[in-house]
Amino acid sequence: MRRLLVLFFSCSLIGLVGCSGEETTKKDLKETSSEEVNKEKEKEAVNFPEAPTEPEEIVKQPYGEKMQDVVTKVENGAEADIDKVEDIMEDFPAEGLSVEETFNGVVNWFALDYSDSYQTLKNYEPDFGKYDIEEKNQKRKNVVILIDSSGSMAAEVSGGQKMELAKEAVSKFAAGFPEDATISLRVYGHKGTGSEEDKKLSCSSDELVYEPNTYDQSSFEKALTQFKPSGWTPLGASLKSSYEDLKQQAGDDTENIVYVVSDGVETCDGNPVEEARQLADSNLNIKVNIIGFDVDDKGQEQLKSAAEAGKGQYFTVANKVELENSLQELLDNAVQQIEDNFSKASNGIEINNRSVELQQQVDDLGRTFDKLSSEERTIFNKAILSLQKQEKIDRDKAMEIEDLADERLQTMEDFAEKLENEAREKVKNKRESLFKAME
Repeated sequence: MRRLLVLFFSCSLIGLVGCSGEETTKKDLKETSSEEVNKEKEKEAVNFPEAPTEPEEIVKQPYGEKMQDVVTKVENGAEADIDKVEDIMEDFPAEGLSVEETFNGVVNWFALDYSDSYQTLKNYEPDFGKYDIEEKNQKRKNVVILIDSSGSMAAEVSGGQKMELAKEAVSKFAAGFPEDATISLRVYGHKGTGSEEDKKLSCSSDELVYEPNTYDQSSFEKALTQFKPSGWTPLGASLKSSYEDLKQQAGDDTENIVYVVSDGVETCDGNPVEEARQLADSNLNIKVNIIGFDVDDKGQEQLKSAAEAGKGQYFTVANKVELENSLQELLDNAVQQIEDNFSKASNGIEINNRSVELQQQVDDLGRTFDKLSSEERTIFNKAILSLQKQEKIDRDKAMEIEDLADERLQTMEDFAEKLENEAREKVKNKRESLFKAME
């Protein structure tokens, strides 16, 4: 009986062990199967974005995922751990990936950000400093001269009749502008008389006697003989008309200016202050300069206000000398910026020296770009070698991936050279424009 019990117990134990072993085997199989499924899912989940091959697309690419982690740590004061590429690559899912897919993954993880270097080179503009000629000061002058021909201009002042003095001074003034300047001459108040009966006629007398053109002495002198002091003073209407005069030759390359010689206030119910303001605020950005020739206090107040509204200068003169001096000052102000630019660019040797400095500046920017692509290639190489050491890829596959990395490096080096050449061309063109301005 005892023997039978022992035998039963033994059989039961064997049975239990057998059952336990069977359950364990099923569990192991289940776990193994689960791992394989997970691996399969992981494999299916690996789908790195395709690495761009065109340089214009590469420079739009941000930092790779792992590089961004490094950059973020550095920005937060931690030490960069990019030297631990081998450790990082432990998690790289290389199994089952093709050469191209593996390279896509390396780029996705470790690409550098070229955007700053690219923008700096692409948008490079050479700065010649004090030798530079400001474009805004090179604008061609587009000028209309308004002469008051009302009856009061027949009065005498020191030096002669106001009208004759004004004509002489204006003739000299117009002749002083650069050859490419556009000159117009408009006269107002030159018809009728100062009587009430002639007011309507006189206030409508507002005429362009020298069409917008470059200065021709013979034609301009002839235009000055076409009027004499006669009637009322439609200054506001004449200012309004000057917009159309200037508009004929106005453009992005012109500076549009009105010059007025008047000996009194508006007498035709116009508003010269408002008209001057509208000229200044117009799309032509017209500046209105006024010379008050032997005017009383009331006249000075209105004419000065008109000049201020027109964002220009105002002068009060009482005789021939003061009139000529004021017009000369206005002329000097108009052309001085051009003369200043010629003096800025007068030393060709210094311009050449600056040009060499700027070419060196471009070289430095190019080297910065090349250094970036070289550093990226070094990181890629570490990642590829890590995969090989970890036996995730073989040597042949590693070499093929390295070839793709080399192609990317060459692409970026060629692109950097192209950007450098474009920047150098900008330096060359700016240098040539400076010398041309000196001719």
